[in-house]
Amino acid sequence: MFLKKIRNFLSSFSIRLRLSLIFVLIFGTTTVFFNMFLFQMMIDNLQQDFDDALFNYCVDVSDGIEIGIKGDLSFPPLRLDHGKILPFPLGTALIQVRHSSGAVLARVGNFGEFNPPYKKDFERIWKGEEATYRTIEHIRNIPSAEADSYRLISFPLDNAAKPQLLLQIAVPMTLLETQIQKRLTLMQLGIPMVLIVATFGGLFLSARALKPVNNIIHITKEIKASELSKRVPVPHANDEIKQLSLTLNEMLDRIQQAFMSQERFVADASHQLLTPLTIIRGELELLQKTEHRDVDQFIKSALQEVDSLSSIVQEMLLLARVDAGIGAMNLQDLNFDELVFGALARCEKLAKSKNIKLKVTINNEPGEDHRLIRGDNDLLENLIVNIVENAIKYSPNNEVVSITLHHTTETSALIVEDNGPGIPVEQLPLIFERFSRGSNMETRVKGFGLGLAIAQKIAILHNARLSAENHSGSGAKFMFEIKNI
Repeated sequence: MFLKKIRNFLSSFSIRLRLSLIFVLIFGTTTVFFNMFLFQMMIDNLQQDFDDALFNYCVDVSDGIEIGIKGDLSFPPLRLDHGKILPFPLGTALIQVRHSSGAVLARVGNFGEFNPPYKKDFERIWKGEEATYRTIEHIRNIPSAEADSYRLISFPLDNAAKPQLLLQIAVPMTLLETQIQKRLTLMQLGIPMVLIVATFGGLFLSARALKPVNNIIHITKEIKASELSKRVPVPHANDEIKQLSLTLNEMLDRIQQAFMSQERFVADASHQLLTPLTIIRGELELLQKTEHRDVDQFIKSALQEVDSLSSIVQEMLLLARVDAGIGAMNLQDLNFDELVFGALARCEKLAKSKNIKLKVTINNEPGEDHRLIRGDNDLLENLIVNIVENAIKYSPNNEVVSITLHHTTETSALIVEDNGPGIPVEQLPLIFERFSRGSNMETRVKGFGLGLAIAQKIAILHNARLSAENHSGSGAKFMFEIKNI
């Protein structure tokens, strides 16, 4: 729940600010923990150096202490060496010799009411430790204490298996405390300054990194339907921003092509729809002006134009259904041969009107049975009808249209060949576009240029392939290939 609240809170910020905050959070956390680790290591090293110096001083002091030959405890004045540089002031060192019974045998310095602990130190010495150390904090019993804390060393004086005498020296930790405090102050001031610099640096770097994105946003906002030729700039660096720019430009290319296609479609459809309406209007006006007009001839002409209008509307509705995509399809398992023969039955009337024979050939690979395909029966039948009728329309009378069914293990194919004039070379790339027709055929063949565009759309919806080419001699060849299931 807490993480969700943080995520919702951060989502209200810009990407630039979020990137900066995340960068500072990660960098700051790493910096703090790393400096804490270094600080602790530094304290340990300083403490170790301090203890080593204190140990050496304790050895020097112990060398100046004389123990009686008979074991009596008589001590000459302790000699202090003031010629060495140590991390503590020698004049304030508190020195005493203590017996295991707790009796203090000798002292140097103003202890006041300060009584250093010793029992656990004896126990540790008896267990084999060379010396023991402890830090005594919040000193109140030492008159004129030099520091808030003292470092106490306990060192055995006699060489017995179980030493009975301890030399204890307590020295102020002024220098060590000062060094630690200075470093702590440096960290307390330095880390916030580093984080502030990192914050502004993160904002600056994120702004530079997101500048191409802001340029893309700015230019994309300026692109309107009337200015689809504009493109977003592509940076030189081969990074994600470049991929984003290329992807957006490819999308704009597709949108521009779609808009241009739609504009051509609207213009061509308007022209195709307007022509029959203009003819009907002219017939009506002529009928209105002429008293003895042949009504039957007018009705026949009007019906022809109405049929043309109906055909255009039907093809446009079918095209709209195809444009709706796979969601508008009624997919089912189909026998490809039966589908083709059902479509050919719809083409018989047009073929007979031109005395054209439909020659059907079925080729199968050895041992290959007819396989099923999956698709929309009405759409696929419409595709086949369109390419077969196209071959019939562009074939001369009394000719043959060859239809070949070819089956392999993976695919089923339909090949339609005619003996017409073929497709003009300059029209081949445009043959499957809406309202695209060969210019030299427009006056001789009735049609609206939608059939092949619809057929290609249907093929794409079925992940199939529809192609066209010319024969080496004369005539065109259309091939439709679809995968078996």
